[in-house]
This record gives sequence, C-alpha cells and structure tokens, in this order.
Amino acid sequence: MLILAVDTATTVASVALVEGERLVAEEVLNIPQRTHSERLLPVMARVLAGAGVEIEEVDGIAVSAGPGSFTGLRIGLGTGKGLAQALDKPLVTVPTLDALAYNYFFPGALVCPLLDAKQGYIYTALYRGEEAGLERLTDYLALTPAELTGLLAGREEPVIFSGDAIGLCGEAVAKTGARAFLVPAASRLPRASSVAFLGRRALEENPGGVPLTVEPLYVRKSAAEINLEKKESDSGGGNG
Repeated sequence: MLILAVDTATTVASVALVEGERLVAEEVLNIPQRTHSERLLPVMARVLAGAGVEIEEVDGIAVSAGPGSFTGLRIGLGTGKGLAQALDKPLVTVPTLDALAYNYFFPGALVCPLLDAKQGYIYTALYRGEEAGLERLTDYLALTPAELTGLLAGREEPVIFSGDAIGLCGEAVAKTGARAFLVPAASRLPRASSVAFLGRRALEENPGGVPLTVEPLYVRKSAAEINLEKKESDSGGGNG
C-alpha cells in the first residue's frame, strides 16, 4: 500500500511517501518565514518526482489532523481532502501528537510529546511504549507548563520528551530527574513519515478512510474565539 502523507500542523512542513514498512521518500522544511500555502504543493511534487511515482499511483492520503496551528491544520487537511476527492482515494487523519510520539519510543518508557499551543499553553498527551507500538494513556490536552508537572506526578517509568515546546517545560522536565530523556533535536520535528505509517495502519483497519467532511482536532479554541468571548463577557454577555 502506497501512502502519501502531509504534516503542516506546526511551522514545519513535511511530506512523505511510504510503501508498507518502507519509507520511500520524505522532505522536511523547518523554515518559519515561509508559509505552508506557498511551499506544500512544491514539496509534494518533489517527493513524488524523486520517488518516480505518479500521484495517481498513490493508494491513500494521510494528513496530520492536530492539535497544532489552526491555519496549518486547515491548509494540510484542505489539501488532503482535495487530493482524495480528485483522485478518488481514501483519506485518513492522524492526530499530530500520536505521530510525534511515534517518532521516538521504546517499550517500557513513557512518551510525552510537547507542542507550543501559544498564549502560555502546550499541547500534550501521555503514551506508553509497547512491543506492538504506543498506547495512549490520556486525552489530547491543552495545559500550562505548570500543569504538566501534575500530569507526570507519581510516574516511575522513564519519560521521553519530544516536540517544539520542550524549552517551555523546563521545570516539569527537571522534576522527572534522571528518568527524563530528551529526544535529539532532529527527531523532535513532526515527520510526515510517522503520519504515513500510522495512516497506513488506519487504512488497513478501515479501507474506506474517513469522510471528507472530517474536521481538524483543535483541542483548544482559537485566539479569535477567545478574544470574542472575552469581549462578550466584558460587555455583559450580549443579549443576556
């Protein structure tokens, strides 16, 4: 099964092509000054051309579905939906934190991916590495760095930390002491290859994929929604 995957959930843009358990091609761009809308399709074209694959040969489309940047998620999922519809191929979405945890794990250890959610929050979830893969132990969460300490309290296993928000969570990481393992910088980036491998498994279980009406996994409200609610609250609740 040949899977084309896209991850634009953060400032990183990534496209990958996998066949079975083999990574065929992948490109990762960590250039925040460039927008996903201007670089995603050229990256996709290079990945396909480098692999010598025509897009019509792809068996399914996998997209990182969030949480993450609201704009990035809409661009990635919109592109995936458009391709799935135009090519009449199944679409599958993969939670961004699942894919980030999949980048680097080993049996017996916990994995704690951390993404910057802006405005003083992080996105995270907690996983346990198993021989067969990862078991998610919590919901997908939007927490303050201080609240992360409580999430990890009482755990005795080694904890693998990954993602772009490690630097925001220094206190929580420090409190895990010698049990903390920081993933090497190159493996902290979201990778479309992880989205592709998890997406392939999802399509094997559900060959039809998800409906094209699927929405991103936002977890928390956008800054615009928060500001609107604050204005309504400050003005006395509107019509109330």
